[in-house]
Amino acid sequence: MMAAPQAVARTTRTDETPPWLAVMKTLTGTKEVSGPEANPVITGMTTEIARIWNDVPGMRAYCDQPAWDSDETAWCGVAAGYCLSEAGFMPPFGATDTDRFGWAQSWADDPNYIELTTPVPGAIVVMTRSGGGHVTFYESDAGSNINCRGGNQSNSVNLSAYPKSSVIGYFWPKLAPMPDQPRRELSKGDTGPDVAELQTSLGIPADGDFGAITEAQVCSFQAAAKLGADGVVGPDTWAAVDDLDARMAAGENGLSDELCGMIVELVGQSPLANYSWPARGKAPRAYLNGVAMAYAVAVLELEEGFPRAVEMAQAERADDQTDALTWYRSEFAAKGMDNSQPGLDTLRHLFVMMIGLGMRESSGLYYCGRDTTASNTSSDTCEAGLFQTSWNIRSCSVNIQPLLVEYWDDPNGFLPAFQEGLSPTASGLSSFGTGDGARYQFLAKFAPSFHAFVTGIGMRKLRKHWGPINRKEVTINKDADTLLAAVQALALEGPIPVPPEPIPPVGEVATVDIVTTGKVIITINGVTIGTNG
Repeated sequence: MMAAPQAVARTTRTDETPPWLAVMKTLTGTKEVSGPEANPVITGMTTEIARIWNDVPGMRAYCDQPAWDSDETAWCGVAAGYCLSEAGFMPPFGATDTDRFGWAQSWADDPNYIELTTPVPGAIVVMTRSGGGHVTFYESDAGSNINCRGGNQSNSVNLSAYPKSSVIGYFWPKLAPMPDQPRRELSKGDTGPDVAELQTSLGIPADGDFGAITEAQVCSFQAAAKLGADGVVGPDTWAAVDDLDARMAAGENGLSDELCGMIVELVGQSPLANYSWPARGKAPRAYLNGVAMAYAVAVLELEEGFPRAVEMAQAERADDQTDALTWYRSEFAAKGMDNSQPGLDTLRHLFVMMIGLGMRESSGLYYCGRDTTASNTSSDTCEAGLFQTSWNIRSCSVNIQPLLVEYWDDPNGFLPAFQEGLSPTASGLSSFGTGDGARYQFLAKFAPSFHAFVTGIGMRKLRKHWGPINRKEVTINKDADTLLAAVQALALEGPIPVPPEPIPPVGEVATVDIVTTGKVIITINGVTIGTNG
């Protein structure tokens, strides 16, 4: 797998002419001198670079090389390095000569310069040309060519045209404000930092390669956003992705990072982490972490009286045709787990059963798609996610439809926890149909805690929705109950506070009474400070 390209940031942009290009423009017309003499403007560039970066070990020695005393030496990298230095950005200066600014192609590999998806004025252009590489600054498009201003272009600083086919890449100083560059249309087969940016936004591995997995997730997202699901990322899809990013940034998953970390520790210490589920083997640690976090949110919501949490935590309804807890009454009783009273115990036992259901339905894989042996491929009836719940379950409770609205507005649903260490598949990420059903399928995998809450409500109202529950293939594991009880305690009580260190007294005055007979002299550090005679 190719290394992940660095995504271009979409913040702190500028449309102004970058200062290094402005410096290069002031040099326009600077030429080499014929014969043995050299143009002091050209040879003085390395002197100035050395002055500016005098504290960088090895910089002065590199800049003082005799080769730079001649304007016959290839100096395009020197000119670019001088202009960037004058603007306050250090040019490439790695361990070897081919990692330093005098070597034109070093600009393509230096970590302080990031690749742009499209050229903008001032972009540092690295290209191949006869006899080696070339580095220059982009100014404008010219059809099959680009107009670039730089040094050592026909022995001078000027504006010249170069074929786009010779370009290795367009680069920008990492610490400079990013340019407001138009994003290109993306589709299957494309590669680059903009692909990695897209993948990060859509919650899939950011390898910078637009393959089948990315195409499947793009199509699923487009259907969820009620766009044409063609897998092509154009202006409308980019706008929807930007909106998704904004909603993610403005929202939250409901738990502190500290609490999530403590939950992960609890899962790692639980025997459940090593339990081998019938016909499924060990659960992915990510699955147990994610469900435990979703349960912590449900606990907090029950404490606050959220209707969905209250519905999940209601006492067993004595209706084995609709309530999964009633249907499993004997299985729970065998584990000493009573659901006859509403509240936290019943809520916890529901999530214990949910953990077993997810292992049976998906082996704990958050990205699980529909059962491909089934023919139900409409948006409402096809299964999706960890628990293979379909959107038509919404009819069983008035508390399900609002979840779709809530999680679309704030899609934070512990995806990083559920996906850690797992790689999704294109078939799993694919969704079917349009409308709310398609939105549900996307969110079931993008925000797994949303899927857990929909499933939890459904288990209390429509247990026949799941074949493994109907056939009593779901395992009730007592260790899961013990783990969730510990998570519950953490959620309600929080971390045990560390008592503050005692603060030593400052500036207190002590009174000492001395009772004696005869003469007493009090001396401190050789100085007499008092006597009684």
